[in-house]
Amino acid sequence: MNPEFSEQRSAAIRAGLVAEAATPQRQRPHWWRAVGLLAVGVLAGAGATSAAFAAGDRAPVAHPAAPSTVAASEGPVPAPPGVIPGMPISSMLGSPKSLVVDHKATMDISAGPEAATHVRVTVTCLTAGTTTFGTDAEGNNPSIQCDQPDSTEPRSSGWQDFPIPSSDGRLYLTTSGSGKAAVSVQFMNQVPTRFGVNANGQTYGAENETQGKPDLVWTSGTTDTGQETSGYARSADLDAFSPDHPGQPTSPAEAVRLQAERDRKWPNGWDVPLYQSDGETRIGTFHIG
Repeated sequence: MNPEFSEQRSAAIRAGLVAEAATPQRQRPHWWRAVGLLAVGVLAGAGATSAAFAAGDRAPVAHPAAPSTVAASEGPVPAPPGVIPGMPISSMLGSPKSLVVDHKATMDISAGPEAATHVRVTVTCLTAGTTTFGTDAEGNNPSIQCDQPDSTEPRSSGWQDFPIPSSDGRLYLTTSGSGKAAVSVQFMNQVPTRFGVNANGQTYGAENETQGKPDLVWTSGTTDTGQETSGYARSADLDAFSPDHPGQPTSPAEAVRLQAERDRKWPNGWDVPLYQSDGETRIGTFHIG
């Protein structure tokens, strides 16, 4: 279910984002954060593993599990056991290629195995800095930004799957300043899966680019005892501007007013329920903020 955007609503959202960007943000004690890769939430084919997530990032806690092989299909198929509905069924092909990037690098990804539909690019920061990676020669690609590594925590990495062939069949990698990153590239076959539907008629699964967002969105959160878990949050809860305002601002003035109210009442964000796929059995919470 994708909302329709009018020019007025788009302007309001832009104004809200400008207001939010102008507000000083509290620094969190983690050294890795993704910019562009995770900012849009969970999309099939993008994720991260990290010692700590920035609050509010909706990202899988690991690469999606999948059978080793799968038949090709012209459209989404039912998700088999072990695959979250909406996530693709992924089969790795061949061995990964690795390289270390400390400024700029390119790689030819046009000559993969015959069954290859995508290439998975995994980036691990080796030093502080920003690494941009993707198939857009103009540089409009995902990126990850790493603060100074903490030797007490394992290094973190972000990954994204890109369809092949890209516009020119090449992968572009850049690092900023003295930044350095280890990059792993592996060809893969992907078959999309469709959302599940529970007994209440609600769709559930992982948000993706082709089907949009289901009624219940798969994400990671915590149980009442503080343990990490995964479940489904209501799309309406995730899209709410704040607990008091389920919709989005409709004008720039309203965006600024609601932003100020939200910062005053929920400076540390808020929690929304996390459910099983039935949309009724609560298993934990997801924090927004």
